[in-house]
Amino acid sequence: MKVSDVVTGVLLGIFGVAIFLYARTFPEMPGQNVGPSMFPSLIGAGFVICAVLLVRGGLKAQPRPPWFSCSEEFHSLRNVLRFLLVPLVLVLYLAFSGFLGFIVVSAILLLALCLAFGVRPLTAVAVAVLGALCIHYLFYRLLEVPLPWGLLEPIAW
Repeated sequence: MKVSDVVTGVLLGIFGVAIFLYARTFPEMPGQNVGPSMFPSLIGAGFVICAVLLVRGGLKAQPRPPWFSCSEEFHSLRNVLRFLLVPLVLVLYLAFSGFLGFIVVSAILLLALCLAFGVRPLTAVAVAVLGALCIHYLFYRLLEVPLPWGLLEPIAW
């Protein structure tokens, strides 16, 4: 799927303005020149600058491309379902990770994604299990991000 740079730029600009305006609602830090709104404001302003450049480039493009165009891949229902599976996996992780735990849910979802995208079953199982364990180790041990244990709480390390 191809989206025009003009459309992308307008959406990015709206998002940037929203970030900038929301960051302005953050409280000021007494006695500080820099408060909690500084970095989100800079990011929002950066998005707006990028949006302006995208819109300008999209309007200058000759011949002007269509606003939206679908590639041949999206004419297949199987490929559309694969595309929709990625955000669905995020929703399923949010729904079940508290109860089942990070390792169990991420292994199941990685396995589902691998199989949906055509990875051989044995390789998919290995990637799912090792991937879930490695990601857990990186985030839980090295970065000290609290991940839910869920069903594995009795054997938590």
